Amino acid sequence: MGNELACHVTVRQKSDASWYYVLVVDGETGSQSGPYKTEEEAQTAGEKELADLDLDTDE
Repeated sequence: MGNELACHVTVRQKSDASWYYVLVVDGETGSQSGPYKTEEEAQTAGEKELADLDLDTDE
């Protein structure tokens, strides 16, 4: 298994109908980012942030 981190993006919708993403890296939940108009926009933004951090999703 080595030193690989388990990383993924969690997307949630708030009561105001806006979407937000949170990065989860090795079990640690990061801060919420958003708002986005759609779930897809939030997911894409979260995945881009992981890529920018040189982290890949574990899905």
